[in-house]
Amino acid sequence: MDITLTLGQTCMLLISIALFILLLYCINLVRHLIPSIKTLVNVMKNVETITDSAAKSTTSAEAIVDDVMDVTSSLVSSVKGPVGLVGQATSVVSAIQIIMSLISDRKENLKLKEDAKDIPERESSETTVEDDIIEE
Repeated sequence: MDITLTLGQTCMLLISIALFILLLYCINLVRHLIPSIKTLVNVMKNVETITDSAAKSTTSAEAIVDDVMDVTSSLVSSVKGPVGLVGQATSVVSAIQIIMSLISDRKENLKLKEDAKDIPERESSETTVEDDIIEE
C-alpha cells in the first residue's frame, strides 16, 4: 500500500499536529489558571472591603483632625489674651516684691549698723597670732 502525500498535505499535517499540541498546552494552562482566578476574585473582594474601610476611616479621621484644629485654635486664641495680661501683672507684682525686699533689706542693714554701735567692744586678754605679727 502506497500513500502519496503532496508537499501541501505534509505541511497541513505538521500544522495540525502543532495545533493539537498547542491545544493540550492551552487546556493545561486554563486548568491551572482557574484556581488562580478564583483566588484573585477573593483578593479583589478583600481589597474592595479594605479600601472602603480605609476611605471611611480617612473621612472620619479628617473630621476628627478638623475638630481638633478648631478646638486648638480656639484654645490658643483664648489663652493668648489672658496670658499677656497675666504675664504683665506677674511682672509688675514681682517688681514690687523686689523693691519691697530691697527696702526691707536696707532697713535691716541700718538696724544692724545701729545695733553694732550700741554694743561695746570687748577687750580680751588673749593675744592672737595676728596680734603678735603686727607687734613685731
